[in-house]
Amino acid sequence: MERVALPVAALVWLLVAAYLAWRKARPALPVHASDPPERFYHPYTTDYDRVCRGAELVDTLVVQGTTIGPGSREVLFDPQARQELFDAGYAQAGASSPAVTDLSGTAIAILVDQSGSMAPVLPRVAGELLAACERLEAAGADIMLAGFTTVGWHGGLSRKLWVGEGRPVYPGRLCDLLHIIYSDFGEASTAELLAPMLAPAICFENVDGEAIIWAEQSLLAQSHPCRCLIVVSDGAPVDDSTLSANGPSFLWNHLEDTVSAIGARGQIALGGVGIDHDVSRLYPAARQVSADGGLAAAIIAVAAELRG
Repeated sequence: MERVALPVAALVWLLVAAYLAWRKARPALPVHASDPPERFYHPYTTDYDRVCRGAELVDTLVVQGTTIGPGSREVLFDPQARQELFDAGYAQAGASSPAVTDLSGTAIAILVDQSGSMAPVLPRVAGELLAACERLEAAGADIMLAGFTTVGWHGGLSRKLWVGEGRPVYPGRLCDLLHIIYSDFGEASTAELLAPMLAPAICFENVDGEAIIWAEQSLLAQSHPCRCLIVVSDGAPVDDSTLSANGPSFLWNHLEDTVSAIGARGQIALGGVGIDHDVSRLYPAARQVSADGGLAAAIIAVAAELRG
């Protein structure tokens, strides 16, 4: 038995050594890639991106396999408590928002970051957004209020496709985008239309550059002589799936390039409001507010500045 065991053991060790040598020699797939040598941007696929109305939001997430539930312990799940936050934000904004000058002939897209960090404050933010929309519409503006996030965490179906295709290096954006239209051009903003924004499981990742391009295209389809885009956000664009494969500056570079390109084209006026976040580096017309209030007044002020 010993004469047989020795050659078998030797063979096993040879196989292990050969495997380790092959593993060391093969090209490694980046776990946390450095930034690519040149600034570039592209989605790996757009097949799983979705656009929906607010009333279709939960069904859209379920169909694509997203788990519905609060994203963190900090997110208040109680529907009544979230409604109370909405009502408080609406009441405070209604009492403190400034008067609005004539905005007839103006189309305004208000684009709201629905990243995970926004989840605890989104009900109050939604109340302020409704107050701002009502004031702007009363002054003659045509409003679209939309949110942007992803269809869940961890890249979704886009990342699964990339993994199945062998994880090619620098794959581009690796997540499923979600654009949510709460109130559209040509219709009045109402509490009922904004109610889906109070759901606790609609805040995931944020890819700002592509969201802004999407909103820009929606604005360009309007015939109004003045078209404005106001972005509401609480931080830099983040999607862990995308950044780990493309480098830490990938999404930020695209956001900067997008804002610069829109400014150069000159077809729409671009502004931003940061919630506990300075956006003046990005947007020509910018304000910063606290999560505790001031959003509606800031949106109205930016709209007036953009209108000129």
